[in-house]
Amino acid sequence: MGIDEDFCLMDIQYDERQETEGRVCSEFVMCYPPGIPILAPGERITGPILDYLEYAKEKGCSMTGPEDPDILRLNVLKGV
Repeated sequence: MGIDEDFCLMDIQYDERQETEGRVCSEFVMCYPPGIPILAPGERITGPILDYLEYAKEKGCSMTGPEDPDILRLNVLKGV
């Protein structure tokens, strides 16, 4: 399954993390350890995902993949 070309050409915006629930993520967000993706491009951001990101940060996990490694903001698709 490939990534749809229309998806790749969509505009993105950089929003405060707590304002992204229900939006569509446009970047990978991985927590290390264990290094498993929490979010992938095209995935809808849910409340439980946002809760887990906060939990992982509190436990000292480092985030890899997102533009903002502190996860204060996330890239989402504009208008979606």
